[in-house]
Parts: sequence; structure tokens; C-alpha cells
Amino acid sequence: MTSDSGLASQDTDYTRDIQEVLDELQQMQQTPRLVTSPEELEALEREIRQRTDRLGSLLVGSHLQQALDAAALQAEHERLVRQWPKPLKNDGKVQVRVRTAQGLAVPVWVTYYRRTGQRRAGKRYAGVYAGLVVLGIYDRCTPALAAEVSLLAAM
Repeated sequence: MTSDSGLASQDTDYTRDIQEVLDELQQMQQTPRLVTSPEELEALEREIRQRTDRLGSLLVGSHLQQALDAAALQAEHERLVRQWPKPLKNDGKVQVRVRTAQGLAVPVWVTYYRRTGQRRAGKRYAGVYAGLVVLGIYDRCTPALAAEVSLLAAM
């Protein structure tokens, strides 16, 4: 669980990380690297791809966090919780890592709901991240990643 200050810190972490990757890419643009072999070209291409994938994932994470914090989406997930077959209890916000289509996992803060009470062995009932469900995120994977994996499995 966390307070609102933890959420504000999460937003600044995204801003800082995004700026860091943008600076790295800007530096790569300003100082072009001379490649003289296929291996060097492949390494350069891989390095650029890693940075742009990281930038894309950070941007998706930032937008995802803003969506989860938006009043409209919170109203949607509260409605989902009210319609759930069993009563759910708000367990507060927890940090979850969501894997994006670029293959990288980004941390987001989302409200966790679980059934009230305990099971026989003293374990808690499994819960749900209602905000992620409303956005179509299951098994902590974005819909774009799930679609890509399904497409590759079908091939």
C-alpha cells in the first residue's frame, strides 16, 4: 500500500527515466558511430532498438498510470467491483509490473481488491486488479502484447 506521495514519486520516476533515454538517443544522434563490419552494424542496431523499446515501454507505463489515476477509470473499476459475484474489499494500492508489447515490464500502482475473510488454511482469497481488468490487461500483459503472442502462436 502507498500514499498519494508515492504516486507522485512514481510519475516523476517515469519523467526522469523517459528524459534519460531521450538524452541517450539524442547523444547517439549527435555523435554518429562509424561502423565498418556487419557485426558492428548489428550491435549498433541492437543498441538503438533496446533504447527505443525502453522509451516506448516507459511511455506506455506513464500513460497507463495516468489512466489508472483518472477519475473516469476509477469510477469504471468501482462499478466492476460492485457487480462482482462475491463482495470485494479494497486492499489499497500495490505496485504491479505490467509487460508491454516491447517486452519490457513497467511498474504501475493499482488498487487491489480481494474477497473478504480467510480460507481454511489461513490464506487469503485471490483478488483482482479491477483497473487493469477495465483496460483489458490480464496476466499483467497489455492487450497489444497479448495480441502479438496470440498471432505468433497461431502462426
